[in-house]
Amino acid sequence: MTGVDLPVSPTVPIRTPRLVLRPFAEDDVDALLVFHSDPQAVRYVPYSPRDRDAVADVLERKRAGTGWRKEGDLIELAVTLADEGTLIGDVLLALRSVEHETVEVGYIFAPAHGGQGYATEAVRALLDLAFGELGARRVVARVDDRNAPSRRLLERLGVRLEAHQIENEWFKGELTSEVDYAVLAREWRAMSAQRGS
Repeated sequence: MTGVDLPVSPTVPIRTPRLVLRPFAEDDVDALLVFHSDPQAVRYVPYSPRDRDAVADVLERKRAGTGWRKEGDLIELAVTLADEGTLIGDVLLALRSVEHETVEVGYIFAPAHGGQGYATEAVRALLDLAFGELGARRVVARVDDRNAPSRRLLERLGVRLEAHQIENEWFKGELTSEVDYAVLAREWRAMSAQRGS
């Protein structure tokens, strides 16, 4: 593995059996608004429900988030249903450390499309991208301890629980605990070989 070489932009769109992960488009604002404005959907993400103007502003950043040029940059992709094109999720890979070849994964999905395995399928594709084309050595995920669906998603994918930080930060007015997950490129390759992918 050569590691993370900057600048880098992924080859998109990414297709899975049921999904397409693609760059955000200017006309995605209303579809994003559906779940970015939903208190249930944003409960464990670092922003409050957004109105249309806020979503439009964020969408501009997402449309620019197509590659990494420096640490802290994001690659942000829209997750759509392959058969009908409906936007159901918003995923990202954040470059946390060039030196340590570490990337953070993040995601939010429309609750109306929950429980069907779409988030698992999309995050699996993101991890394949991170460890393949993008050259990451390690991918991490930080999750609110109360977010059981997100924890189950990561565990289904074989991402290891590494830390449980008790009452480590104030989040939306509450003292909360965080669980930190991680997986290494060699572990992901071994799991992918077992899955036959």
